[in-house]
Amino acid sequence: MTHDFTYVPVRECLISPKLGHYSSFGMEVLEKGTLSFKVSDISTDESLVTVLAQRCTAGQLDPIHLFDVIEDMLGD
Repeated sequence: MTHDFTYVPVRECLISPKLGHYSSFGMEVLEKGTLSFKVSDISTDESLVTVLAQRCTAGQLDPIHLFDVIEDMLGD
């Protein structure tokens, strides 16, 4: 079965009891153009999330591995 995954960085406006209002970036996973998965609040660094999304799309990462990739990227 061939998958067509597209990983898209998304800006989020969030609220934290400690930080107050802040902007962060999550990622949406589209499978053949349809939203199939979303991860919120990965990083406040837009370029980091954008590069990760591009690499995941290029490598056609299966979304079941996304949390492991994020954990590895952030260094636990």
